[in-house]
Amino acid sequence: MGYTFTWDDIEKICRKLGMKRQGKTSVWKGVGPDGVKRTCIIHAKHKGNVGSGLVQKIATRELGFSSVEEMYRFLKEEC
Repeated sequence: MGYTFTWDDIEKICRKLGMKRQGKTSVWKGVGPDGVKRTCIIHAKHKGNVGSGLVQKIATRELGFSSVEEMYRFLKEEC
């Protein structure tokens, strides 16, 4: 099943994980409730959905989820 995310969704997830925007940049950093340090780049001014390849990278490399599905569940249940 394909999951779609907007930049607003990614921003909600970052906020829930305790991340904060670094000044006026696109970079978000923080340490989550699980003690893991995370960094993510959010292009919030872009409208529409985030591409599937980029969603995969954000979910697994930047935010530390095991899969896009896990990130989607986190968005629906926690945010």
